[in-house]
Amino acid sequence: MTPLQRILAPRSVAVIGASDRQGNRGGTAAALMRKFGFAGGVYPVHPTAETVAGYPAVRSIAELPSEVDVAIIGLGAANVSGVVRELHEAGIPGAIAWAGGFSENGPEGERLQAELAEVVRSTGVRLIGPNCLGVVNTAIGFTGTFATWLRGTDELLTSGIAMVSQSGGLAANAHAWSQESGIGFRYMISTGNEVDLGVVDLLETVVEDPGTEIVLAYLEGVRDGARFAKMLRRARELGKPVLVLKVGHSAASAAAIAAHTGALAGETRVWDALLEAEGAVQVHSVEQLLETAGYLHGRAGLPPLRGRRVVIMGHGGGAGVLASDQCALAGLEVPALSPETRAALAPTMPEIASTKNPVDLTPEAYVQEKWRSQLSSTLDAVATSGEADVLLTQFSVGEIVYPEDIAGPVIDLHRKGELAVAVYSRGATAEAVKLYTDAGLHVFDDQRVAVETLGLLTGPIRTDDEVSRAILAAAPGLVTPVVEATLPAASSGDVVAEHEVHRLLAEAGFDVLRGETAHSAEEAGALAEKLGFPVVLKALSPQITHRAAVGLVRLSVGDRATAEQTYRELAARTEALGADLLGVLVQQSAVGGTELLVSGFRDPVFGPVVSCGAGGVATELIDDVSFALAPLDEAAALALLRRLRTTGKSKGLSLEEAGAQAVAFLVRFSRFVENLPWPGFVLELNPVSVTAGRAVALDGLLVVSEAGQ
Repeated sequence: MTPLQRILAPRSVAVIGASDRQGNRGGTAAALMRKFGFAGGVYPVHPTAETVAGYPAVRSIAELPSEVDVAIIGLGAANVSGVVRELHEAGIPGAIAWAGGFSENGPEGERLQAELAEVVRSTGVRLIGPNCLGVVNTAIGFTGTFATWLRGTDELLTSGIAMVSQSGGLAANAHAWSQESGIGFRYMISTGNEVDLGVVDLLETVVEDPGTEIVLAYLEGVRDGARFAKMLRRARELGKPVLVLKVGHSAASAAAIAAHTGALAGETRVWDALLEAEGAVQVHSVEQLLETAGYLHGRAGLPPLRGRRVVIMGHGGGAGVLASDQCALAGLEVPALSPETRAALAPTMPEIASTKNPVDLTPEAYVQEKWRSQLSSTLDAVATSGEADVLLTQFSVGEIVYPEDIAGPVIDLHRKGELAVAVYSRGATAEAVKLYTDAGLHVFDDQRVAVETLGLLTGPIRTDDEVSRAILAAAPGLVTPVVEATLPAASSGDVVAEHEVHRLLAEAGFDVLRGETAHSAEEAGALAEKLGFPVVLKALSPQITHRAAVGLVRLSVGDRATAEQTYRELAARTEALGADLLGVLVQQSAVGGTELLVSGFRDPVFGPVVSCGAGGVATELIDDVSFALAPLDEAAALALLRRLRTTGKSKGLSLEEAGAQAVAFLVRFSRFVENLPWPGFVLELNPVSVTAGRAVALDGLLVVSEAGQ
């Protein structure tokens, strides 16, 4: 066992600072271990007491037996570093420190935490905390915590759910609520100030734990985004859902960059992109976290939810219509059933019932035994139709009167696993609810929560339609290798001029509009004639990044005289703005097509990120942008495009016509961005013009916020 595994599943435990004095936290932890049947050795350390919580006390750390796996430090902040040194001398590999009063408590606390960090580093003792609520492992009755709620329960339920949390109080409440629901946790782990072991270390460990089936994470931030992403990937490989409640949203990621990307990105969207890309489920409240975990717990051993097609079935019409609206808000589909499926349903239902989706069985279906006995056939008709991914049942009225007749067929369908089942049953009798829960089916008493849970779990945007298959087949042939390009010399804070960005992209093999920089009106006229009219003229200034907004771009310049006059106007306008003029870029006119904003930047936690959104003037008007971690493959690039509101023939980018070009450009651009060397940068192409025949960068901006060494 590693030191971390020994902390989470110890065979013997020392409790430093434990006593039988009322309110003593160490004594509370020892008493809880006795109460919940921890079978390992428990060694309270107290200089004078004979026993604590019925366990023989040990006088000092030096007298502890060598087989102790973990020490719980129940002393104040000023004593923790000294205790860790003693644990090292005694050969004890791991510890849990509860005490607050460290970096969260001002300069003196920061000094104590720095001291503790150095002691941990130098001794090699692995530490959870400080300022944490500790660890509970219900499978062995280990309660390395002082959580108050445990005093009020006589039995610890155990399950395959592990929770790792950067908030101790929230984790304890979630554990208590899960216990009340009849499920419980396997692990409750509070990480505290993470002076040594961090949330990613603990998530990695529980993901690999054979007894853990579902992982819950409450996060305020992570230190190593790459390891976090790798952990999510590993959980997906093992088939273990990871539910993430991320708080502390801000615009910290790629912040203060003088580009649209800085304003549009923000930490929240980068997290969203990561979690979606790696298959994690993002929730937005503790209640949602527990409801989703409860539903997944009931589906243990069954295939994961895949599609978003929901059939709604109940004993009344109004609830079904409401559920349809709620499904739409949750991104779910309520498809019309085919004539064949409706024909199969009709003989199993009363004549007054509706075979449309939502399926309204009417109260006759439970009042009359004839129709109650047909419920299995009704459910089978939906399950075998191939037209549904999920069945949402609304049978609470019938369940009150005939719980076994109604719940039995639903349970049978659930166990077959052909169709995912979600049970909404507000007001049902305890008998009906028990029938479901005994069979492992989670019961929702709020229909909105049931629908939202399904929306969270039904997977990423589908790319298995005919258009998507054509795009994914065509795009790889359009992705050419990125050629080595000479990077511009840049210092931290530099804005690289557009002509340099165009040179960089052209060298790397990207399709860009031809253009050259003029330094006089006469040169602008000559270059315009050389490139061929009409042309575009853009003033180049390191102080101005959004030129169109301040009048430093002229489109459709049609002759030499106008080009020369435009140069003079742009030079005067730049001077009036108090900016330096590096020259005027004379460029071929745009080629038409849909305009996209495509950008890449390096996130301080997660590394290279690519974003795509509505480009050109639309960028200023609407916030329609999506993000993904680089590099992208074709499927990830297509999913990025599908998340945009402006995707679709009538809205902007037609995937059917230009999707393959857009996907190929994004894949290639992501590989280019991945290999840019600067620790902080944003490369923004706005717009990229996409047609059925090409994707060409029309405008470019590179800001190096941190150049590194």
